[in-house]
Amino acid sequence: MRSIKVLLFVMALCLLTTPSWAQEAEPTAEISWPPPVYVLRGEVSLRGTVNLPGMTSYYIEYRALDDDLTAPDSRAFLPVTLPSGTPVVDDVLGTWDTGNVADGLYEIRLNVVTPGGEMMRQVLGPLRVENERMADEDMGMVVEEVTPVPDESPRVTARVNANVRTGDSTAFRPIDALLTGESAPILGVSSRGSGWYQIALPNGRRGWISDVVVLVSGNIENLPRIVPPPLPPPPTLTPIPANADLVVEWINFEPQQPRCNESFQISAQVANIGAGNSGASGVILVQDWHINSGTITATTNGGFPALEPGQRFTAVMNLTVSTFYNEGHRLNITLDTANAVAESNEGNNAANRDYTLAQAGC
Repeated sequence: MRSIKVLLFVMALCLLTTPSWAQEAEPTAEISWPPPVYVLRGEVSLRGTVNLPGMTSYYIEYRALDDDLTAPDSRAFLPVTLPSGTPVVDDVLGTWDTGNVADGLYEIRLNVVTPGGEMMRQVLGPLRVENERMADEDMGMVVEEVTPVPDESPRVTARVNANVRTGDSTAFRPIDALLTGESAPILGVSSRGSGWYQIALPNGRRGWISDVVVLVSGNIENLPRIVPPPLPPPPTLTPIPANADLVVEWINFEPQQPRCNESFQISAQVANIGAGNSGASGVILVQDWHINSGTITATTNGGFPALEPGQRFTAVMNLTVSTFYNEGHRLNITLDTANAVAESNEGNNAANRDYTLAQAGC
């Protein structure tokens, strides 16, 4: 058994069965999977429900957390999904490819634009991404089938690393965990019909574990039905004023491969994916970086007009790069560097494109 401090490193598979008495989904907006304190790897399907009446759109973002599970306000959220206006009920809201981020702690945020132009948000975390470490372990891992030990008393044996929670749902907080192959005696089954078992932990505490992540041994026909704690209230969605949200949707070059010491044209499509008008024009900063050295080789500026929600503008700028030919360069484009536009998300104003600078006349 491990203490709760190591739960950030424990993979849990906690699947819920839908109660038979639930006939239709109530209007809500929440991410239901993955649960907090969960280890992610590769492409992760983010499941939940977003079906607020008349909503304009929703999208999901992420940002890194520090070791104390906090993040400064200045640390921006980055996009996971593009905005969608299609309601979703207990299904996939989007897919997060965690292979594109460094291993560590993160939180994700669901943003929903309501009919009145307000933004509703749910923040979910902490979550741990462990692609590199888990890949190294997989190279030498020997998979062994877990065989339940015969026992006269009812017991559960974990088929995978699984959280033990204060109630019979992933909505309850974890208090401990059973690692693969570890066992615990069963005290009873949930009277709510969820199928979860209440178990006794070695430290004397009692907790709940899902029936889909364990093997059961012993006679469970006469298990007592135990009333679990009331379900926690749904997460609070805090309304915020409707603001613009500026993003760079794509970047093109003309010619397609820039040439050393020759001017080339840069086209960048700027879009307002927020719920409010940008209210003001803004500045576009263009910087060319030499990838290997991190040196800024050239800069220029452009601009964009005030944009209505959903409106797009193609900005055209010219740039000449005269160093590090036949090597990799990265063109960074940042919107609204003067912060003249109030945005619902200030962390998604940049985009980049890599290219190799041709030698030409240099």
